Order: sequence, then structure tokens, then C-alpha cells
Amino acid sequence: MCHKLVKRRDIALALKTKEKIIIIGAGISGVYLAYLLQEKYEVIILEARDRVGGRIFSIDGHDMGPSWVWPHQKNILKLMDELGLELFRQNSKGYAIYDTEAKVEVFSAPQSTPSFRVKGSLTKLIDALKDQLENVEIYLNKEVLSVKIKEGFVSVFTTNKEYIANYVISTLPPRVTNRINFEPKLPDELEKKMLATQTWMGNSAKCVVEFKKNIWQEKGLSGFMFSHVGPLGEIHDASCEGKHALFGFVNANANMEDFDLQVTEQMIRVLQIKSDDILKIYLINWKSEKFSSTKEDSKPLKAHPIYGIDTSAYSQRALFSSTEFSYEEGGYIEGAIINAKKIYNKLVN
Repeated sequence: MCHKLVKRRDIALALKTKEKIIIIGAGISGVYLAYLLQEKYEVIILEARDRVGGRIFSIDGHDMGPSWVWPHQKNILKLMDELGLELFRQNSKGYAIYDTEAKVEVFSAPQSTPSFRVKGSLTKLIDALKDQLENVEIYLNKEVLSVKIKEGFVSVFTTNKEYIANYVISTLPPRVTNRINFEPKLPDELEKKMLATQTWMGNSAKCVVEFKKNIWQEKGLSGFMFSHVGPLGEIHDASCEGKHALFGFVNANANMEDFDLQVTEQMIRVLQIKSDDILKIYLINWKSEKFSSTKEDSKPLKAHPIYGIDTSAYSQRALFSSTEFSYEEGGYIEGAIINAKKIYNKLVN
């Protein structure tokens, strides 16, 4: 009996001031939710990685995760404006390249909807949000293993600690969230839907090639290429901050042995350059990122997945927010922002 009284007293002390929220994941959804909720709640973020940002990740100023925003995505554009971030238009001026075993063909690509990138990389968005957080605790290297919903509060367990709060919000992709042991168990239909939902970028590997100079523009090319031959399939201009670069999505059937050599040979063939024109090659394989994807995510996609998951059948103390849960703009940063706003309104109003 004494032990139970001490336990209840500890819980009461933990919840005595502002109501507390534990956010699982420090990607864009988690950091933005903390930004929204910090005035009304005491917020803790538990992040399994040794960094914040999730799928928003850059190396030497190059976006290795998502890159673009579009004019119709009003929520993310408004947020970037509020945070003082600068945007620049994705370069599409010039001819494109179609690369086959038979030949390298130059053609005029039809104009698409203009897209924009953040000056300094999308990591600037994460950094700007993080700078706005006050009295928000972020714990890195804290993989959440289980969540227990109890009367009036929740317990969240990592490998070595229990965290107590009034609410928990998982911002992990649905399939990754499903690795967490929830008690009570998630409803069968919800669990089935989560397991069937593709993790955005979970089937992708992204490569950035940095050059000494912008060779493609000198040749009247936009940097857009589509290749059936090399390890990189769809390629775009990725130049930023005085750095001349192309990024490409790695073909699903690409041989990852001697990858840098294969990429170099591809660039030599399609751009007619020398190997020493290339400064660096960067690669991130999101398929192998444990905290971003699962084995089920590695299959190639034929079309943009249909996103949106209704989680209301589960406890009101456990909420779910990532771009994949959003019915609007699912798979994009815009979708993550829209869904986070819905959860904010649910908790505050």
C-alpha cells in the first residue's frame, strides 16, 4: 500500500502545473507541435536519433531529404515567412537530358509548376523552429518502446526510463509508430491501416553530386535528367549557396557496390566532363534508416500514395501526427504542418 501511495504522489507532482505532453519524434511534425503547444503545455520531445530534423536532413548545405515547397502550399509558406526564411526558385531553365542505352538525348522539357527551396537548406526550418522553443526539453537517443494509457495520464517508456504526462503524440510514420507497444492495444482496423500506409521517402535513396562549376548551365542545360542507364534515375539541379550540385534519386535496381564510381561514370557520360570536375558525392539511403522506414517501405512506388488516417477510435490521450496521417497534402511538409495544426486545435480549443 505504501508503494502505491508513493507512486500516486509522484504522478500528482509530475502533473501539478501545466498539463504535460510527450512528443515522440523531433522531425518537422514534432518540433512544429512543440512550437505550437509550448505556451499551453509543458512539452517533452523524445527523439531516437542523435539529432533533430527526422527526414529533413542536410549535409554541407545540401538537402538529403525533402527539398521543395510549392506555391499552393500556403501553410508552410506562411510559417517560413513568419520565421524569416528565404526561398529561391528551383532552376528549370534550359534543356533536359534523356539517357538511354542507345544514346543521350537532349530535349525541351515542358514547363511544370514552379517549386521553391529554402536558402541554406530545409534544415534552416528545423533550426528556426527549435530557436523559438522555450522550456521545451528535447532528449536525444531516446527510442520509445512502449506507451501505456492509464486513467488520467500516460506512461511512455524508453530503454531505461519512464516518462509521465497527460498526453502523448507520436509523430513517427505510421509503420514506424506501429513498432511501439501500445497498451491498450491499437484497434485492429487502425493497426491494419497504419501497416498499409507507405512511409514517404521510405523507398528512396538520394544522392547529391557537387561540382567545381555549373557545367550544365554552361551547356544550356537545366540539370533535369531522366536516365534508364546509370544509378541515378531522376536528376535535378541542387545548386545552393555558391555550390554547384545536382541531386538524383537512386534507381531501385542500382548496384550499390562502387556507387561513387558508377555515379562519376554516369556524370562523365551525360555531361561530357572529366572525373576531376566532381568535388564530392553524398548519399543517404532512407530505406536503411531504422527510424524513418521499415522493410515494407522499400518497394518502388507506381504513384503517389493515398494518405490520411483517422485515429479517433483510439484513446484521446494518444494522438498521431506525421505527414502520412494527413488527408491534405499527405507526403509533403505541408501535410505535416496541416495535421499538426489539427492536433493543436483539438488540444487547445
